[in-house]
Amino acid sequence: MSSFLIVSLVFFVIWLMIMLFSSETRREQVIMSIVGLVLSPGILIIVASDFRNVVANGTAAIGIEDLLFAFSLFGIAAVIYQVLVGRHAHKLRGSRFESTHIGHWIGHLILILGLWAFASLLMIHVFALSTIQSLIVGGLLIGMYVIAERHDLLMNALLSGLFTAALVFIAEQIFFVRLFPLDAATFWQWNALSKFVIGGIPLEEIMWAAVVGFTIGPMYEWLKKYEMR
Repeated sequence: MSSFLIVSLVFFVIWLMIMLFSSETRREQVIMSIVGLVLSPGILIIVASDFRNVVANGTAAIGIEDLLFAFSLFGIAAVIYQVLVGRHAHKLRGSRFESTHIGHWIGHLILILGLWAFASLLMIHVFALSTIQSLIVGGLLIGMYVIAERHDLLMNALLSGLFTAALVFIAEQIFFVRLFPLDAATFWQWNALSKFVIGGIPLEEIMWAAVVGFTIGPMYEWLKKYEMR
């Protein structure tokens, strides 16, 4: 059993608690969790080259713990602001957008995630950034675009990023780095990272979690034309 599975299970328990006790955000949580689940294989294959040691026998080995972690992380990041701050989503005043038209906003969701992927690949090939740095910058650009269009979602994005990064750091510090220090020492490709380490966790890992929160946190509200009150 992978030692990182414990971290994934911790995140899934948090995901379940939010699902049980926050009925208002269940739909958003499930949808964005599915987004994370669909994206996770591609993300892991990309970062296998210079961030995570997920390559075995020449191929990227994606385990259930990776899928569970991505599923839980995206779902939590999408609703953590509403759950912890106590804000509620309401239809944006004056908007003619039909929030029930599922095909319209799913199309926009696919488009914006495609732009995230395109921006990340551009950073890799044009600016020679590492894969995780490219994903961070690409996600940050998408999040900034969302905020530029919807200034009212700024606090949602900032606090979602902060809460998500803090949650990832605490969970990985307690249930991975301290419990399995030898596994943690070989989990990341340290020679390809920036050398900035916080509590045994590379800065890029924390920044990636922050960007997921920053970008995914307000994305559902932006797509569905909801405001937080």
